[in-house]
Amino acid sequence: MKSLLLSLTAYTVVATINFALVSPVHANSKTGANDKTVTSKEFRYDKPYTASPSLLPKTTSLIESEESKEQPLSSASSQQVNTNKHQHHVGVSKSSSDILVSSINEFWIYESWITLEQDIDYDGYHSAFSIEFDADTIFTRAPVYAVLYLGRNGVYEAIHVSSEFYIYSEDSTDTFTIESTLLTGYPSSEYDVLLELYDADTEVLVAFTDAFDDSALSYLPLESENNEYVVEETVVVVEEHGGTWSWLSLFMMGGVVLFRQKDKRNER
Repeated sequence: MKSLLLSLTAYTVVATINFALVSPVHANSKTGANDKTVTSKEFRYDKPYTASPSLLPKTTSLIESEESKEQPLSSASSQQVNTNKHQHHVGVSKSSSDILVSSINEFWIYESWITLEQDIDYDGYHSAFSIEFDADTIFTRAPVYAVLYLGRNGVYEAIHVSSEFYIYSEDSTDTFTIESTLLTGYPSSEYDVLLELYDADTEVLVAFTDAFDDSALSYLPLESENNEYVVEETVVVVEEHGGTWSWLSLFMMGGVVLFRQKDKRNER
């Protein structure tokens, strides 16, 4: 009897180990989806925009040549200073009621255009978009920079601060384009765009346009790039075929043990 119990115990242990090996293992596919990351590029005159290390102050005098529009870079360090000059805007959240324009009809955004791009999974939500805008001023030339916001329900968060660039009076050819790709942190939803224009000389907000001012900036179907792909649970199944550890072998072993114990009882 004691031998029978030991045999059954050994059989149970082996069967349990084999069952654990056959059980599926699920891979954890969760990531930090709440971390918001965005990359942006700037374009002007149908080519990537390269910021100048410094811009001349606004003027009402005539511009003698086109050379003043694009100043050459003096050094890489100067470009870095210009790029980081206004980064205190990044990540700032505000509502429509917080916007206060200090300019009195000196600057305005004449028109803006939105282009939706990159819908990898064809679900109607895009992970990239661009905004092209035409800003005008009463000055012959004025250095400005833009802050791009994305938000919902009237609450916006800054996702990009542009380089400084010139606008020229009411010139319709001096449009500026910001192309942004949402990498992480944006669930599939309808978002609104807010664009602010700042005087680069004074860093004062001088003009803006938003979803209330321009319907083209409202209810944009967007999502971050990490939501563009359908992530399925990965199931790993380990199976053992043949050998002494297969289910058939285990049942045969158990049957042999029980048969032998029964013969021993009969002999007695």
